[in-house]
Amino acid sequence: MNVDPRAAALRQAERAGIGYVYVALVLAFVTAVPALFAREVFGDDWTVYYIYWTQGAAGVARVLWESAHAGFAIPMTLFVTLLNDTPDVSARLAGLACHLVNGVLLHSVLSRSSYTRRIAGLVTALFLLSPFYAIRLTLNAVYDFFLLFYLLSYAFTYSKVRALRWAAPFALFFSLSLEILIALEPLRIMLTWSSREPWRRRLARLAPFWLVTAAVIMLRLTILGKSGHYAGQYSFVHDLTVIGNALHEHLAAFPKGLSYAASQGIALLGDFVWTLLTLAAMAGFALLSSRAFWTPWVLEGHGSIRRVLALLLSGTAIAILGAMPFALTGTYGDVTRGESRLLFASQLGILILAATVIQIMPTSRLRAAIAGGLIAVFTVAMAQDSKWLLYDGLINADLQRQVRAALLADPEPKVVKLQIENSTIISFRSRCLGASDMNVAQMMLRDENRERSYVYTDYCGDFQNRDLVPSGNCTVSYLEFFRCPPRREIWRYRAAPGIPLPNDIRFVELMKAVLEDAPSATQGRGELMQLKDDLPTPLARGEYRPPCRRPGVRGSAWLLALPTPACEDSASGAR
Repeated sequence: MNVDPRAAALRQAERAGIGYVYVALVLAFVTAVPALFAREVFGDDWTVYYIYWTQGAAGVARVLWESAHAGFAIPMTLFVTLLNDTPDVSARLAGLACHLVNGVLLHSVLSRSSYTRRIAGLVTALFLLSPFYAIRLTLNAVYDFFLLFYLLSYAFTYSKVRALRWAAPFALFFSLSLEILIALEPLRIMLTWSSREPWRRRLARLAPFWLVTAAVIMLRLTILGKSGHYAGQYSFVHDLTVIGNALHEHLAAFPKGLSYAASQGIALLGDFVWTLLTLAAMAGFALLSSRAFWTPWVLEGHGSIRRVLALLLSGTAIAILGAMPFALTGTYGDVTRGESRLLFASQLGILILAATVIQIMPTSRLRAAIAGGLIAVFTVAMAQDSKWLLYDGLINADLQRQVRAALLADPEPKVVKLQIENSTIISFRSRCLGASDMNVAQMMLRDENRERSYVYTDYCGDFQNRDLVPSGNCTVSYLEFFRCPPRREIWRYRAAPGIPLPNDIRFVELMKAVLEDAPSATQGRGELMQLKDDLPTPLARGEYRPPCRRPGVRGSAWLLALPTPACEDSASGAR
């Protein structure tokens, strides 16, 4: 049987770098699985849960409409509804599933074009393991959720089923609920323009998507603009220096992120083991460069210069378009903090640039070695992120469990300024604990026969914001305000020595501590004390089991690792 050499070469080219995809899928799954068990919720996530528990799905839709993220109501409500008692777990499961599927779709999309086929495997691997968007295992899984529909708009375009081809612009419209995905449109232009179709046919393919993009921009600037509590948030700035600095910081996230990923890996494994593992990965990938990790040289063949220029241009365009909307408001993505989510779109452009530069290297062994080193650095950083997320959840469950017990012991309402020692070390990506983090669970579990008390950390802006506590306005989730009680106290929490610091606790020990309930509803492993004249004073502790039928009780009790029974089945509860 004769085999067409051109067809065989095309099949080989389409599978180029497929080993990178398989390895990255496995590594992304393995490194993320531990974080699925973290008892952790981040600030805005707490607000969504609180609104859902107190106002239902209609309340979530209203809040997200006012925040100019109306489309977010669909996945966020879905996450909360699926596992009402542990909505953070359903969000993580959905986020990880969408992320892995997105990797498969991205590779499929990039493999269709001769312009992107040679870098498809490497771009996909770097995307799957990228440490530049580190909070996908939170309610911000909506980013991967919408990216799924964005990539489906590409897949539907080339479908043999007419109904799916017609559905492609609608998939794009829904995906642009996360408007920053518009920054990825240069990729669509490059993929469409690289086809051999007549130019009029290419424009006809692009026109529906351009109309959808224009419609989304117009809606965002008019009826879908921020309103209510969010009116005026992230307004445009007019200082070119501020805009330039924000743009520079956003685009500099890649080299900064590489350094950060390396430091995270060293924190997890130690300098020697991390270096040895990275070098071993480089050597292993180089040895397999002619088989599993074979990729064609991007400068090889007719039209190679044109392909490289198109890749570099589209990657640069995506990076700048992804950064510019934030720069115009004076904000930027920071890989070392929760704001890494702002890098979500622009970093795909950076990854296209990185893969193109690697594929410019003239020998397959050198290309594979560099790719192996990057994959090793990214993978270990993701593993450290999972460990850190587990640790952050353990600390916060312990902290809030003790805070709850101390508030129950003293019925007089108060405002507590909470000091947390080593907060930047123990809190995931140096995040702060805002009003929602500290007060939502307390509101869900409090004794409703007593007046409210409020707890705020001393480093998150609640005490510095003149519109909040200094003006006598206390909030649970930033969306409602109450008069602050006149009584003020200062408490201090320290994790050590009851809980070892992140780099001193072993992964297995950490996982075991996270999965088990606390032995007591009033005690903890860390130390919570009241400060009087800067001197630590023990706090009394009380216990109360709220009614199980109250919305949000079971979820909050699980997050705080309260021992069973954490709630009381009777209507009134029990003391």
